[in-house]
This record gives sequence, C-alpha cells and structure tokens, in this order.
Amino acid sequence: MEESGKYQHILEAAMDLFSERGFETTSVQDIAQTAGIAKGTVYLYFKSKEDLVQQVYRYCYDMDIRACEEGVEEQKNTIDKLCRRMDNIIDYLLSHPKEARIEQMYQTFSSAREHTPYYREEMYKAIEKVVKEGSEKGELRDLPVSLLSRIYYGIAQGLYHGFQQEPDLWKSEDIKQQCHQLIRDSFTPISKKP
Repeated sequence: MEESGKYQHILEAAMDLFSERGFETTSVQDIAQTAGIAKGTVYLYFKSKEDLVQQVYRYCYDMDIRACEEGVEEQKNTIDKLCRRMDNIIDYLLSHPKEARIEQMYQTFSSAREHTPYYREEMYKAIEKVVKEGSEKGELRDLPVSLLSRIYYGIAQGLYHGFQQEPDLWKSEDIKQQCHQLIRDSFTPISKKP
C-alpha cells in the first residue's frame, strides 16, 4: 500500500471506530487493528491520538463545507441560495451520517475545545457572506446581518443536532419543503410576502 493510501486507510478505520464507539473509548491499538497495521505505523502519520482525532474531524468538516456550498452560487436570489444550502445540509446528513456524527461528537470532545471555535467561525462566515449580499440587495428582512446570519446558523445547527436524535425524520419527502418554508418565513422581507 502506498504512503497516501496508508494514511487514508488509517483515517477511514478511525472514522468507523470513532463514529461507533466515540473518541474516548477508541484506542490507537483498536484503530491499528481495524486498519490491519502495526500500532507504531499509526504514529508515522499522526503525532498522537489527539492529532488523529483532529485530522479525522477536519476531514469530515472539509467534506461537509464542500457539500454545503455545492450549487449555492448558481441560485438566482438569496432565499434560493439559503434554501439550496439547507438542502445540501440535509443531503449531507443523509449520505454521510458517520461523518456528521463525528462532527457533532467533536463539539463536546474535551481535547478539541480549543480548535472548535475556528471551525464554527469558518462555517458561520460562509453563511454570513450570503446573508450580507442578500441584505445589500434588499432581498432579506431589514435586520442586522449578524442577527440574520445567527438565525440561519442556528437553524442549520439544529438540523445537525436533530439528525443525531431523530435520523428518520430527515428521510421524510417533504422535510426540504418544510425547511424552505421556514427560511422564507424567517428571511423574506415583510413587504414582499403575499
């Protein structure tokens, strides 16, 4: 197996075990055994278990960020951009439940607390950019950009948390339409509502 292949193989073994057992109860030995390598080989690619946890989280988070952005800029107006982003979140949760679970667990993992604000800020800034552009065009309610951004961010975070509690809810055929309506009700200027 080539070097990049070993790295990926270890990463995938760690993701499987972390999503099943959690960070605290999964050992480096467990990961090595699942990957079919010696424990020392793990340390050729990761400085420590904490480094491995952080890299697994970053891998999942980067996948999530890319998924959330897909097709957003092609939408014709801000409400459609926010709805598309919400669709992307739901699709990501359904197609990558293991990765989504790891992201949620990481938020409460004690060794990760110093890194978490950076990651949250990155996602928040992507939302804020869309909201700011829409606000400047008059496509959103006349409220501060920071408030509108936090409302959307809160809805998105609620989806991630809710998915862990009730995964079958997100398989409902009309969940996306219900989320679209929530976004329209929350963000469309009152003067433009029918």
